[in-house]
Amino acid sequence: MDTQLLQISRGTPTVELDLIADLACPWSFLGKRTLERALTSLQGAPQPLLRWHGLALAGPSTVTWQDHLSGRLPRGTSVEATHSALQQAGRELGITFDFARLQRLPDTRDAHRLVLLAARTGHQNEVIEALFSAFFEQGRDIADHAVLAELAAQCQLEPEIQQAFADPAVAREDIATEERRMRGMGISGVPNVLINGRVLVPGAVDVATYVQALDQALFPELPRESDKRHLH
Repeated sequence: MDTQLLQISRGTPTVELDLIADLACPWSFLGKRTLERALTSLQGAPQPLLRWHGLALAGPSTVTWQDHLSGRLPRGTSVEATHSALQQAGRELGITFDFARLQRLPDTRDAHRLVLLAARTGHQNEVIEALFSAFFEQGRDIADHAVLAELAAQCQLEPEIQQAFADPAVAREDIATEERRMRGMGISGVPNVLINGRVLVPGAVDVATYVQALDQALFPELPRESDKRHLH
């Protein structure tokens, strides 16, 4: 086993996590699940505070999923091989990627708006999971307002939250402002995780790397082993 158990002493501050991700990014789905698995290594810590920062990969377009993915891959890497690797990684985390169902790349800004509204009543995690599953496991169009409204009902969001989401103007500027802020900071890729405002973990990594990052964020005074990867 390549992870360690972090014993959190009494009085340790809450673990604060800022997750920058997109609901149409498979590595964001993997990163969220991997981070959650790493958090099980914490002993005696309070419930971590997760702040979701949605960064849409694309606006309205007719780009297919396969063309989008192909454009993100290094030269010489095939879409088929990438799908296979993602599916294998997903199975280890309880994710059943079904890329054959995916057609066009959705504009996820409305989906991020639903997450933001759900966070007001503490239900963002259920909504995030439902959205990831709807797209990657069921092939549903999470840019479709009707699909999003159905998912909100399935997650049993409060009537006032569902009513707020029905108005496309509610929280739309909040989403646009957040996206501009992140892009202004030079963030253009997903996922990224910032732990306690101290340690940034870019990209989708393994459980051991997240555990190491949690260790560094919670105990910055501890010496680092010489062979540990430095996180930037």
